[in-house]
Amino acid sequence: MTTPDVVLAAERWTSPQIKHWSPQWRDNLAQWLEPSLALVGDAEWGGQIRDMVQLPVQDPLAWANRLIELSDGHWAVVGIRFRGRDIEKPFVDVIATSLPPVPSGLAALGEVLPHFSAFSPLCLRVNMPDPARELQALAASNADAGRATPDLLIVGRPVAEMLARPVASRYDDVSLVPCEPAAAAARVATIYDELAPSRPQLEQWATPADADALEDAADENLLFDVRVNGTSAGLIAAERDDAYGFTGFCVQEIVLDSDHRGQQIGVAALQRLCRELPSAPHDVLWGHIHPGNVPSLRNAQESGRKVVAAHVWLTPPGYNGMPE
Repeated sequence: MTTPDVVLAAERWTSPQIKHWSPQWRDNLAQWLEPSLALVGDAEWGGQIRDMVQLPVQDPLAWANRLIELSDGHWAVVGIRFRGRDIEKPFVDVIATSLPPVPSGLAALGEVLPHFSAFSPLCLRVNMPDPARELQALAASNADAGRATPDLLIVGRPVAEMLARPVASRYDDVSLVPCEPAAAAARVATIYDELAPSRPQLEQWATPADADALEDAADENLLFDVRVNGTSAGLIAAERDDAYGFTGFCVQEIVLDSDHRGQQIGVAALQRLCRELPSAPHDVLWGHIHPGNVPSLRNAQESGRKVVAAHVWLTPPGYNGMPE
């Protein structure tokens, strides 16, 4: 198996919407996959992860990304991961596979999990390119794939298309003012603390960006205090992150305080952000949103972004699955 073989297989798992948006999607996809493929069989990297996680699995190759040959002649490139770095929540991430994204292919992926039995994985994670259709097909099929539950939706839209949309009703009231990572992180933490009582599952959906996480956005001049008629209302941050077959910018954080939610402020802030992006043709503004985070998902969709793919927990029969 060669890198072109992996990229060719990954094409079937790439969203039709991404292929439509990005003329260079094949090249983009290959570049995005390359770092993960380079870690297949990398004992040095595996040893570093082992030493950080501190579980009694000594073989560094067990921690490295692996190429698993399946009994039906197909293969999968996979790696052990931990949700939120919690050692109680191990899963196997499917980076690429020659299996198709159909119910029978998803069922066949269950053969991967016994290879990671030393970690007691709870489930697999796959990237579904057309989640609504594929989850419906899986539910209607007789394939013995087990349960499938969306983890994170991938939402995006080309920046040029977002700039062409009518401006939000509060657009003129909103401005973006550059800020420093430390102050921004403190502001984000305060808003998350304020949200916690009304959204008890928030910590499962998202974690507040800290100063280190916001540093890259600041370095790219894409870290802003959101102001409404001069009053601080929240924070928005983005950074360049080419992924899934497109190039573009990932929204790292967007939070508003309670006085400014539900008023189209978030949509206006995203539209203002688009005008700050040093984007090239076909660049996409994108992000990850938990399907249970209805306010964030509504804000993304009202700004014009669409669900283009999803990370999905796939739990074959006999496995516990990822806790909600």
